Amino acid sequence: MFQIPELKDILKAQRNISPWVRETPLEHHRGLSALLGAEVYLKMEMMRETRAFKIRGACHFIAELGQEERQRGVIAASGGSHALGVAYAASVMKVPATIVVTLRAPKHIAESCRLYGAEVIVAGEVYDDACRIAMEIAEERGLTFIHSYDHPAIVAGQGTVGLEIFHQLPDPDVIICPVGGGGLINGVMITAGAFRPETEVWGVEPEGAPTMTESLRAEKLVHLDNPRSVADKLVTKEVGRLNFEIARRLSPRMVTVSEEQIRHAMYLLLSQANLWAEGAAASALAAAWKERESLRGKKAVLVLTGGNVDAAVIRQVLAEYHA
Repeated sequence: MFQIPELKDILKAQRNISPWVRETPLEHHRGLSALLGAEVYLKMEMMRETRAFKIRGACHFIAELGQEERQRGVIAASGGSHALGVAYAASVMKVPATIVVTLRAPKHIAESCRLYGAEVIVAGEVYDDACRIAMEIAEERGLTFIHSYDHPAIVAGQGTVGLEIFHQLPDPDVIICPVGGGGLINGVMITAGAFRPETEVWGVEPEGAPTMTESLRAEKLVHLDNPRSVADKLVTKEVGRLNFEIARRLSPRMVTVSEEQIRHAMYLLLSQANLWAEGAAASALAAAWKERESLRGKKAVLVLTGGNVDAAVIRQVLAEYHA
């Protein structure tokens, strides 16, 4: 049974990753604030080499490994950002890495992982399928498997996003986090509980992949057979057991958004903020737009989780909304 991370674990993660992971900006955006009737702050997690927050958990996980484990190497599965995070972390720490990239992942993800020196295997329709394959390979080769979200070190690493937010803005009313497997929102909720318990933490999922929403509603893990969304980084058949347990205890407000709302948010980020945001990142703005009456007059932080989006998707969004 995994131990639930505490603030001290997140602070340790911050120390571990500091040589390789720089703080990202938290920017107040006047245009989006005017649109939403709130004070909108964007946590710019795409503003780094791998263009996503996943580098945080990956660096902390590998930093915690023993020398023998590092020498044998690590393996991970991902539809995109976790793959880049692990490949980058393994590269800077000089650890052999194998990455199983999903069939749906943008082509540049596999190419970038190879540039970092990782062995890349393309297999599995969604993360859960690639994860199973990666775990089988880990067993065969004696590699250490780095889960994308369901491990205390990953949750602690992602929780450093929350540390930075409260350092940059001590009094947010709401923090909106996209939810895939649950590592990010749980890390942020732990920091919020320590620094400002009155801050609400909202989780957002696509209507086509509401795994955490349905699990919390059912009070047990719910498995989805065919989850799909343009926010592909949030598509998983089942949230992690550890992350479900943390979320069940901390009770985030969950918001689901439609595909149209996500694409519209992607367009707003392009047109209003000149940001090339993936669907997962844009889902935070989609939730803010959907619930804007609840946010009116408040300070809202939108965690823009990454910018690893296929150019074809951006072209479709522009064609749909750009007159």
